[in-house]
Amino acid sequence: MDAQRRSEITEWDAREFSDGFAGLSRLVDGEFSGAVTDGMAWLFLFEGRVVGVADGDLDGFADASGTVYEAPQEVLPVLFAMQERGGEPRAQYYTNDTSLSEADRKLSQGGFTGYVELSENVLSGDYYVTYTAGESMAAAYVGNSRRLETGDDAFELADDEVGIYTVYEVDLDVRDLPTGDTAADEATASGSVGGERETTAAGAEPAVDDAEPTASADADDARGDAGSADDAPGGADDASPDPVVADPADEPAGDAALDAGEADGDAGTEPDADTGSDTPGDEDGRDRASAEPSRAADAAGDASAADPEPTRRPDRDETGGERDDRDPDDGPTPARGASPDRAEAGGRDGSASPADDDVFSEEEQWREQKSIPALDPDEASPPPERGAEPGATTGDRNRSTDRRSTDRSGPNGAAVAQQSESRESGAPSVERATARIRELETALETATEARESLEAERDKLAAERDEIADERDDLTAEIDRLESEVSTLREERDRLREELSSVRDRLPESDRSLSAAEAREGTNLFVRYDSKGGATLEDAHDGAVDRDALRENLRIEHHTSFETDGLAVEGRPYEEFLRETIEYGFTRWLVEDLPFEVSETGSQSVLRDLYDALPEIDRAEIGGSVSIAIREGGEETREQRSFDLVLRDRMGNPLFVADLNDSRDPTAEGTLESIVANGRDIAESNDSFAAAFAVTESFFEPGALETASDAVGGGLFSRSKRASFVKLSRKRGYHLCLVEARDGGFHMTVPDL
Repeated sequence: MDAQRRSEITEWDAREFSDGFAGLSRLVDGEFSGAVTDGMAWLFLFEGRVVGVADGDLDGFADASGTVYEAPQEVLPVLFAMQERGGEPRAQYYTNDTSLSEADRKLSQGGFTGYVELSENVLSGDYYVTYTAGESMAAAYVGNSRRLETGDDAFELADDEVGIYTVYEVDLDVRDLPTGDTAADEATASGSVGGERETTAAGAEPAVDDAEPTASADADDARGDAGSADDAPGGADDASPDPVVADPADEPAGDAALDAGEADGDAGTEPDADTGSDTPGDEDGRDRASAEPSRAADAAGDASAADPEPTRRPDRDETGGERDDRDPDDGPTPARGASPDRAEAGGRDGSASPADDDVFSEEEQWREQKSIPALDPDEASPPPERGAEPGATTGDRNRSTDRRSTDRSGPNGAAVAQQSESRESGAPSVERATARIRELETALETATEARESLEAERDKLAAERDEIADERDDLTAEIDRLESEVSTLREERDRLREELSSVRDRLPESDRSLSAAEAREGTNLFVRYDSKGGATLEDAHDGAVDRDALRENLRIEHHTSFETDGLAVEGRPYEEFLRETIEYGFTRWLVEDLPFEVSETGSQSVLRDLYDALPEIDRAEIGGSVSIAIREGGEETREQRSFDLVLRDRMGNPLFVADLNDSRDPTAEGTLESIVANGRDIAESNDSFAAAFAVTESFFEPGALETASDAVGGGLFSRSKRASFVKLSRKRGYHLCLVEARDGGFHMTVPDL
């Protein structure tokens, strides 16, 4: 990604993220606009959607961690995404020919996607207008400081500018940011379905709860109705009325209709406490929900009699329960006998609804049937206005007729008939109970598995929570450390600012400044005298003057290729800088001290060529070069060899050359090899050349000293009459001298004087 855009993005408000898309979804919402990076790739987001990817792809962020940067203005991520995508230039316009506002109107009307850049021939800044399906946003970077302007202000600034703007068409790849919560969504969906089922079961729960406390009493009362328990095929236990498996269809239709009518009046007086039970378990709720439709069937006659339009009953399964064909998402279905309006009102109430009241009424009817059987044949007959249940089966009607006939035959006829029917229905009741038990066991296993799954999910989330807490603690410690470091750096910054201010106060007042290299390259030194009649180098060579007299009359002048008035070099005035250079110091030592060191040690004869050339020095070139002639194949070519310092006579002939090392590193063997080879070439091309110097402010490596010794033919059997002399022929050669700079002075180590 472009470095300038990356630098701007990293100045936005930032937050860290981890866990890939899951972590991003917790930080990025539908109103977020900005950029996301994992350290390499970048995502650009506008209002929560991905509008561009740079240096990678979207899949690379699935499990990544990194930084989220929130843009200060929404236009920036869209603009950066388009620039990184790279658009196709469509047209260029001059603002005086086609104004930006006119182009904006046409692009907006045409549903254009891309951006306009106004920067060519514009000095005040860079101006941009982005378009997404014709919707425009503007941004401007004004002035050298690149002050950001957006919105109408940015567009007005751009519209007032004069220059050339380019229209780029960009094909943006806009995608939703993946959430990474697929597993969590599935768990949520499963929980929702389970919750609806529990809600459906809960609608029938209160009726069963009301029935259970009176189950034993009802069983005792029912013996008068159904006959003796000893006569039941399945024994006493099988003959006892079970509120779960009781089949209301076995009761006489006439009795059911009569008891249902009596129960209608009793349902309104049922205590409210019965509807407030809050202790049923999940399995019990499902049991009661399954059993309730069977018990509620007896009360359906009331609803059918009251409604002239017969209502189609739902199909029943083998166990007598209703088949549930409704959509799981439709919520709980109201109990039969309750109108849709009442069921809907109950759902909105959230408490004991009218549908629940109907359930209680049905339960009351069932109790009345079991505990108070009708023994009088007149009472067992249905009232003329109520009649039999329209939806009752043919078998029910036949049994009802038989019962009425038996009741008329004697006072115990109804009891005998009920005892016979109880024996006949005992076996089917056992089968239904067994099937119901298997159904409940299956439901229990399902609930147990669901519980274990939820416990595992709970443990996993707890572990993740602990891990995040540990990470939070680590980040808190890291923040504390960084804050401490920032505080230390701020103190260091303030200290350096004070030092800088102090140094600036000590700096000379100057109009211009040069680097040290530029100052050296443009400077030459000249050897001059205050008086021609005073002490000169010729006099020193002849031994006619002493060192102090020569120093008093001799001066080193400089000539530059630039003006030195008001000039500063490395924070110092030029004159002060020049006098502290190694070039200036070596030149003064060569003309003021070396002649006397040679004469005082009696080395005039062994250093004759060097000693005789000293009076001829006229000037010194800093960073100068020497022309040499090279003969190959009978042809002569000339080359230039550069040196740190070249000293010449008045005619410009080279007398001495020097390589200067003013660093703390020692002078290596390669430096000596170079100066020996270059000295040979200069001596062969210039008769005036007398010596080559290697000068260091550090020291010479052993390899360098060995190279110098080999070059001058030194050793035990050396027969040379001249010291440190590189001999080219019988009469030609030059002196090789090694000089060390110590404490502002210079000392010749080779040859050792």
